[in-house]
Amino acid sequence: MFSRKLYLTSLIPATLILAGSMAANAISPHHPDLVKDGNRWLVTAYDDSTTTHTQWATQGLCFYYAGTRGTQQLYYWVSDTFPDWNGRATQEGDQIFMHGDYAKDVGHDGFEWQITTVSPRSEGYGHWKEWREDGRLGLTIGFANAKLTRVGKCVSITHAEAVELGSRIELRLNANKELMVVPSGLSERQVLELEKEDQSTQAAQ
Repeated sequence: MFSRKLYLTSLIPATLILAGSMAANAISPHHPDLVKDGNRWLVTAYDDSTTTHTQWATQGLCFYYAGTRGTQQLYYWVSDTFPDWNGRATQEGDQIFMHGDYAKDVGHDGFEWQITTVSPRSEGYGHWKEWREDGRLGLTIGFANAKLTRVGKCVSITHAEAVELGSRIELRLNANKELMVVPSGLSERQVLELEKEDQSTQAAQ
């Protein structure tokens, strides 16, 4: 005969295991993560379309915890070197996936990279893609290799503070002594050249 008491008793260990699992996921489920040992990272772009992988810009990124989703650690990120550049990231093991916007959401960036060293100065390598809205297929700024290095802690303690500070950053000069208007480092002149090249390519097809 079915015993209700026995059934309820058998549920207790399973409930405790589930509760323990949920509690464990309340903190970062991965180590190293992007915040604990220092939430400021530098990311450098290398043009993947050239045989020499020409170095483009280096930008600062600040990461902040944004909770967890299942086995993933979630983050907000904000640049402290390029204006109004911010987004979201997720971590699964050593794999990091990121997306973000700049220039009032006209420009977009995506990253896929992997943490490769475990130390206070963790490093990671992967890919960085950048594009702008243009009412058609989108204007590709570049597909680049990316190197990321942990360099310490950000000045802004909270995500909200970082966003506010990021809105007041001024554009910097790139290696050609021109204002970089995209995070990867290109100037408006270089972006316009890409746009003309893209239009010529589409017209020829």
